[in-house]
Amino acid sequence: MKSLHMKSLWLITLIFCITTNKGFAQKEVPRLFTGKVIASDMPLAGVQVEVQERNRKTFTDADGSFSILAEPTDILIFYKNDFTTVQRKAGDAQGLIISLVPSKIGGGEEDEVIIPFGVRKSREVTYAVGTVKGSDLPQLPIGSLTPILGGRLAGLYIQQTSNGPGNDNGTLQIRGRSTYNSGNNPRVLVDGIFRDYSDLDINEIESFTVLKDAAALTWYGLNAANGILMITTKKGSNKRTSINFDSQTGLQQSANNVQSLNSFQFANLYNEALSNGGRPAIYNQAALSAYQNNSDPFNFPNNNYKGEFLRESAPIFRNVISATGGSNSFRYFTLLGYYNQKGNFKSTETDDFDSQLKFQRINFRVNLDYDLNSNLTVGLDAAARTGNLREPLDGASGLLSDLYNLPPNAFPILNQNGTFGGTSIYQNNPLGRLQGRGYVRNLTRALIVNANVKYKMNFVTPGLSANFLVSYDTQGSYQSGLTKNYEVTDLTINPPITYRTSTPLNYLSSSFSANNRRNEIWAGVDYERSFKGDHKINSSLRFMRSVDNAVERLDFRGQQISARVDYGFKDRYFFGLVSSYAGSENFAPNRRYGFFPAVSAGWIASEETFLKDNSTINYLKFRASYGIMGNGDIGGARLPFRSLYRAPAGFGYAFGTGFAATVSADEISPAGNPLITWEKLNRFNVGTDVQLLNKALTLSVDYFDDKRSDILTTPRVPSILGITLTGINEGKVNSKGVEGSVNYERQFNEFNFSLNGNYTYAKNEVISINEDRGIPAYQSSIGLNTGNVSLINTKRFYVSDGLFQNQAQVNSSPTQGPAGVIKPGDIKYKDINNDGVINGLDAINTDYTDIPKSYYGFGFNVKYKFLQVNTQFQGVTGRSVQIKSIVNSGPLGFNELSLNRWTPETASTAKFPRLAVADRANNNLDSDFWIRSGDFLKLRTVELSFSLPEKLIKKVNVQKARIYLTGYNLMSFTKLDIDVDPEMPYAGYGSSYPNLKTYSLGLNVQF
Repeated sequence: MKSLHMKSLWLITLIFCITTNKGFAQKEVPRLFTGKVIASDMPLAGVQVEVQERNRKTFTDADGSFSILAEPTDILIFYKNDFTTVQRKAGDAQGLIISLVPSKIGGGEEDEVIIPFGVRKSREVTYAVGTVKGSDLPQLPIGSLTPILGGRLAGLYIQQTSNGPGNDNGTLQIRGRSTYNSGNNPRVLVDGIFRDYSDLDINEIESFTVLKDAAALTWYGLNAANGILMITTKKGSNKRTSINFDSQTGLQQSANNVQSLNSFQFANLYNEALSNGGRPAIYNQAALSAYQNNSDPFNFPNNNYKGEFLRESAPIFRNVISATGGSNSFRYFTLLGYYNQKGNFKSTETDDFDSQLKFQRINFRVNLDYDLNSNLTVGLDAAARTGNLREPLDGASGLLSDLYNLPPNAFPILNQNGTFGGTSIYQNNPLGRLQGRGYVRNLTRALIVNANVKYKMNFVTPGLSANFLVSYDTQGSYQSGLTKNYEVTDLTINPPITYRTSTPLNYLSSSFSANNRRNEIWAGVDYERSFKGDHKINSSLRFMRSVDNAVERLDFRGQQISARVDYGFKDRYFFGLVSSYAGSENFAPNRRYGFFPAVSAGWIASEETFLKDNSTINYLKFRASYGIMGNGDIGGARLPFRSLYRAPAGFGYAFGTGFAATVSADEISPAGNPLITWEKLNRFNVGTDVQLLNKALTLSVDYFDDKRSDILTTPRVPSILGITLTGINEGKVNSKGVEGSVNYERQFNEFNFSLNGNYTYAKNEVISINEDRGIPAYQSSIGLNTGNVSLINTKRFYVSDGLFQNQAQVNSSPTQGPAGVIKPGDIKYKDINNDGVINGLDAINTDYTDIPKSYYGFGFNVKYKFLQVNTQFQGVTGRSVQIKSIVNSGPLGFNELSLNRWTPETASTAKFPRLAVADRANNNLDSDFWIRSGDFLKLRTVELSFSLPEKLIKKVNVQKARIYLTGYNLMSFTKLDIDVDPEMPYAGYGSSYPNLKTYSLGLNVQF
């Protein structure tokens, strides 16, 4: 099967290359054309002179002269950074002088910034946006785009939340989180439409843009308040035709693996835990000796499940080929990609099937733009993806739970007679799960299409155009596989007993699921025009309607009108207005629409007379914005303005002297809130952009102040009413912070060096939230942040005061009410209200949160001749994690960390409480004893590349070729006192996939 996949891939690739090259083959013999390029009447060296569509270029010499092979009808393109690009027919340029005009800082072709349904030069932008080009990101063979962005952009925080084949997921936050409600995630746009992006290939991406302030976001009305990540895919170019091929192979290596205990260690610790609870040991000396000496592996097994069934590394493969090109009237970009990621399980193959965890994905994209005439342009952006995830029938998480949590002495994996081992308590055998259960395959297909039309209406007024965009997105999943079952036998008892029921191999019942379709329509007009040289207007008006439907639920529908006007005076003073009138059917009919306006302004101070000739400050721009945005995703409630009625079994009213219901009745659950509305966010932003030292140093700094209101919060009503109410809009949160980015670039002959860095500080504070009446002030959330500690999802903790060292301390301390038995080695808690009893009134609300208060990234890029190395680090501060579920999950979770438990002999050095089997309530309370700093600094990416010399590769008709090594998630620096990943401390525990490091070797060739 593997061979078939690879042969098919390479056959497609070969055909793709041949047909693409053939389509653009040259038939005529070019001749030599010469000329000269000047700027301000002076020769201009280093200008790139390129023949459009011919993959042929040269550079002007010291006196500005050039010579190049072309045909008379070919278009010559003259390009140099910081100058306006000029195009000439080769026949017209022969012997002529070409004059290039310097472009203003931030006004060149390389300075374009994508905004919602528009493009601006960076000097014209009055919004807070951040952009990174796809070409500036490393080629990483990982399954999701999300982790690649970590540490790249100010204001954008990426946290990886899971990994493994087909599950490299992460979460986004933009400028922290200013709501305590669910529905707090930023939205993601791909080519202007809200859609999933994680399965895109990095080579499909032209740029990532983060929209952060009200002026940039208000265009999207009810979807704007949490920030937006805009992704723009690549388009065709009329400058050149090129074919780009990337091939990578590598491995993913598990890391931060806490070692399991052997049977001798486990038995001793289990005996100790029983003894601590006053119960007799169950393992005698003979058993301990047998475990220690491994003298009877069938009756006294000593299993290392991780070693037996998890390999340290697994292979990954990625192959991508793309082509781009076109002419003055037609432009195209197309891509075909194949990705293969295998899991870290061992012993998965049988004669009938392979249950290895494996993810395969095929990406296909074609983006076309065609100018039908000088006024009418049509475009089609179409992408298709197929994802194929195979895993053991019981799921990867079920198998991992066994590998992490089965006692090492539970049973022999295989009995003497070759049958699967097991007992009445432990009937899941890891080898049985892999070889005796079959597998399940989930095949996901997605089709994503944008069709757009632009019609210039200069006949009405110059600069006016009509625009229409329609999207069609559909996806679905198909599940299939093979199923069987196995028996386990306990041979340690007489007579032996068999558990489970063996069944023969059969096809798994196939099913379809997650089938949905989403459509959006955007229609309107744009107007762009300059007046008398000093005045420039860019404006847009759009109407949008969307529908998202699936067979198992009601449709989601929305519509809005968005408008934007940007005005520039002397290309120095800028003013902008943007607004939207947006609605959603999720709210009551008379409360469905809201108006969301924003205003912004910018001033390029460096072009004023008092700074114009400053040799240090090359560019200085100030900008500010203020506006109102909405968040219609209020906790996921569907049509919360309606009351829902149901007739549950046994529900009714009691009459007479009995308590049983004698009259059946309908129940209102929940009662609707006809006044429910969206969250509102008022955001003020002020920032500056600076370029210094001959534009070598670039700085950008922003300050923001948010006030969010109408957050959905739980109503507090007396339980005697016997009714559940939908939330009410009474919550408020204030947020403020600062962010900045810096970039430094220098070139010394053939040595290029650049540094980048960004930092974000975001503080949020709960101003209003519905809470129980009469609670102590220290249990209120008012004044605290909006986050919780992950997994346990709380910020209320008991305050620990070390461990009890002896019985005298236990006797002299307040009674620990909720804890049951208290003994030396247990956690001691503080009596917050000084009533002599530790109970729920002594737990306090804290600022512990898994949302960092600040996050940052930095990296460097060094290039010397053919060698290049670039890195990127990501770090966070002010984040908390809890380790209770790792260290104190009970006897089945004993691991090497359990060796650091309290005993009378280790009282002065022990990190963790005494071991216990049943009396664990005290040490299992949510307390700050288990809280640790989640701050970290990670070496997120490294890429080392070697570009083959141009003289060598041109002999085989190759434009560029490079070999590169990449690494992802390679190194972490943390304050944690246990060896876990600080970003995902639960990776490799419970039922989670291990933390992974990625290494790869790649080849990039451009034709």
